[in-house]
Amino acid sequence: MIRYRWLGGALVLLAACQSRETPQQMQARMDQQSAAAKQAINAVERSYERFTAEGKADSLASLFAQQGRQMPPNAPTAVGRAAIASNEAKMMRGMDVRLTISSETVMANGPMAIETGSYNVDGIPKKGAPKGTKGIRENGKYMAHWHQVNGQWQIIDLIWNTNGSMTMGAPAKPAAKGAAKAPSKSGTKKTGKRK
Repeated sequence: MIRYRWLGGALVLLAACQSRETPQQMQARMDQQSAAAKQAINAVERSYERFTAEGKADSLASLFAQQGRQMPPNAPTAVGRAAIASNEAKMMRGMDVRLTISSETVMANGPMAIETGSYNVDGIPKKGAPKGTKGIRENGKYMAHWHQVNGQWQIIDLIWNTNGSMTMGAPAKPAAKGAAKAPSKSGTKKTGKRK
């Protein structure tokens, strides 16, 4: 039995020696893999944005691996596609959501990649939403762990947080150009004659 363990260890060591890369070769390979992964991941993120806008929670959850994890701020982790779809559906029932994802860095090594980026999200309460439903306006950053499964990049872990306090209430409409600002009370003087 000991001989077979030794033989197995020797085969693993031999395979490692034959496939050993120089640091330069490894960096060149990873740069190439990272560029290809970034392009594929960007395409998945366009689907993520579209499914969010269309209110398709199940389709959005399908972008995750079977046991993928979604880790929103100040909330429990959703594990698995069914839990992720349930979380997304709750939000989508009450509001129309527009999400913009901006990927910044992707580092891949074989079938695994780590990505960082930023996002913006606006949520506007739908007509007929439960009373008290407030809109959101938020921007922040995220980190995602991806695996290539059967040739497709899928999300294993996704975590994000805001850059500041999340604004609750319907997103504010931009002020019209040339609109005059109301004077501040502290800077105004009362004029008029005393009686």
